[in-house]
Amino acid sequence: MGLAILDCHAQNGFRITGKVTNMPDGEVCVVAPLPQGGVDTLGMAPMKDGVFEMTGTVREGCMAILVMPDKKSGLQLMLENADYTLSEDGEGKVTLKGGAAQDLFDQFAEINRKLGEEREAVNKAARSVQTNAQMLSLQNRYNSAVEKAMNQQIELIRANGGNFVSAYMLAGMMQNQTLETLRELYDGFSAEVKDGYYGKMIADQIANMEKVAVGAVCPNFTVLTPEGQPVSLSSIKGKVKLIDFWASWCGPCRNENPRVVKMYGKYHPKGLEIFSVSLDTDKAAWTQAIADDGLTWPQGSELLQVPQVAILFGIKAIPHTILLDENNKIIAKDLRGKELENKIAELLGEN
Repeated sequence: MGLAILDCHAQNGFRITGKVTNMPDGEVCVVAPLPQGGVDTLGMAPMKDGVFEMTGTVREGCMAILVMPDKKSGLQLMLENADYTLSEDGEGKVTLKGGAAQDLFDQFAEINRKLGEEREAVNKAARSVQTNAQMLSLQNRYNSAVEKAMNQQIELIRANGGNFVSAYMLAGMMQNQTLETLRELYDGFSAEVKDGYYGKMIADQIANMEKVAVGAVCPNFTVLTPEGQPVSLSSIKGKVKLIDFWASWCGPCRNENPRVVKMYGKYHPKGLEIFSVSLDTDKAAWTQAIADDGLTWPQGSELLQVPQVAILFGIKAIPHTILLDENNKIIAKDLRGKELENKIAELLGEN
């Protein structure tokens, strides 16, 4: 089923007018990408001597592309039932203005433009770096710029909960947001934005994240052992269970393994079980790492480029740990080192 955004019975509609140079006569069209692939054509109009006027209606605001007759030139626009004007300055730069949604989108675009300039400046400076300290300083500088840009965009979303562009932008960055942030921003959306296409995407993401949040019962999943046999979380028994996501190529994971081995030896007799889930794609490298690091507890992997288990748990980086009680209720996430051992000892009544 396609993205339903056309409504021939709407009272009001959009109007796009413009004049450009160096463009052949032909058809100008507005298209919107469909979720399953392809595009939906929302409007068409003839262009003659670079001049055109297009009208149409949308039931729901959406991201669309204005495609020129040469089929090579196009402009992204936040389409709603409003008036838009396409203009060209003396240097041939084309801009599109009109509607509150497009104005808001332009503010997001300006934040991204400034971040892009900072990235170029950092990359240029990196070419003459001579010490690790200088490189670290540049990395910190860019990380700070990314954090600043993200915070600015979140503030824009927070201040414009009644505009579908806020949901569109949040949907594009939601994989990098915490559940708490997503909930807060989504709760600030108007009923219309929540009920829109992008709002529903965010609602689905929140629902998926809630399934693996602290306090939830961990969903069951199945991976394959190094011998090729299926092993599921439901088959892992223990008073306390640790799901440890790792990979043979992950330096921090391998550095952590000796501590986990020691912890397993100490607490397994008292009720701890570990289930290591590798994000490896190379079986030989995976099995060799298991042997080299002395991992004697249950092991599993999908050996896929895009592991479904990583999608299920929203894993952005490894090592990643999930601590469960005997009923698979999620007690804590992303604990490592002494903090992890202390929590396990507490749950086993050792403290």
